[in-house]
Amino acid sequence: MFELITINGKELPIKYGMNALRIFCKATNKTLGDLEKLGNHLTLDDSVHLIIAGLKDGHRKAGQPFNLTVEDISDFLDDDISIIERAMEIFSEQFSLKEEGNDKGTTPPKKKKSSAGKI
Repeated sequence: MFELITINGKELPIKYGMNALRIFCKATNKTLGDLEKLGNHLTLDDSVHLIIAGLKDGHRKAGQPFNLTVEDISDFLDDDISIIERAMEIFSEQFSLKEEGNDKGTTPPKKKKSSAGKI
């Protein structure tokens, strides 16, 4: 499943899943452990690479060629900085559905924390 995001007047497929995270980690030399801290320390470079990763995977899933570069996305951000916000909203939406374990928007029951071994 992918979403469409409008960039430079065109609707482009964007998807955030494990492959997009793999692309992002490879491009930025981040580890899976670094991803947990990403929201608190997201740099502009990270944002652009995260957008590129989502677009690459979205195009792959849509069966479309992808030829935009980091520089292209940076140029588009000069004209419309809200692209970052829209892409991060899609990222959050797609991962919140994965964490919930379904796509119906319902929250699964929370696991109870064990107090065993605590003083």
